[in-house]
Amino acid sequence: MGGVPRTRPDQNRSRSVPVQSGIDDRRADLDDRRAEFLAVVSHELRTPLTSIVSFSELLRGESDGLSADGGRFLDVIERNADRLLRLIDDLLMLNRLEGGALPLDLTRVSIPGLAAEAVGTAVAVAAKSGVTVHLDAGEGPQARADPRRLLQVLDNLISNAVKFSNSGGLVLVVTRCARSNWRIDVSDTGIGIPPDEAAKLFGAFVRGSNARIAGLPGTGLGLSIVKALVEMHGGDVKVESVLNEGTKFSVFLPVQSPAVAR
Repeated sequence: MGGVPRTRPDQNRSRSVPVQSGIDDRRADLDDRRAEFLAVVSHELRTPLTSIVSFSELLRGESDGLSADGGRFLDVIERNADRLLRLIDDLLMLNRLEGGALPLDLTRVSIPGLAAEAVGTAVAVAAKSGVTVHLDAGEGPQARADPRRLLQVLDNLISNAVKFSNSGGLVLVVTRCARSNWRIDVSDTGIGIPPDEAAKLFGAFVRGSNARIAGLPGTGLGLSIVKALVEMHGGDVKVESVLNEGTKFSVFLPVQSPAVAR
């Protein structure tokens, strides 16, 4: 009989395998190229920015020769150079996290102790904005974790809470341990997050629309880094927020992290 020849199902499957393999190879190649591009660009940007910061500091030492306007101009230079350096650091960090190239230095750490260190660092900066930072540290067993990375998580969450709070606001950090799991809450009385945007905030380069409208600085990378670091420790992070009333980020960490140092 005439007509279109029939193709056996196994023939279709055999043809789809090399096609999918080619797509995967192409995707891996693009990821490698992106990582290489970020590394090169970040290096090329960091070098002149470091020079700008260094010479700004030298000029600051000669402040007697600066006019009032000159001092303000220098403030702008330093502030924006520091902002760009932080952006570069965040890009490199996120790139290493996505590539699985960031090792954990696991040891026994005190979660209340790390929280106290992070709060101590934030108090002076918060005071300049009229914001109070308070710690309610519950005791519990030491956790197996990377103290440097967890401190980075806490610093990020607390600094965000301060930044999005108005003068007279309160940032509360609470640590509790139950059933071999630590919970760290960082809550504020700030501007809050629109209800339909809260779940999206852990994506890279995502910021709340009200933060953008208010002109508050930020790269939209911090929370994606927080989430990745917490998950590397076998934990999770969640957010609750009420618009114009405040936000609470909760970090959940097992006492015995399943993470493996690399």
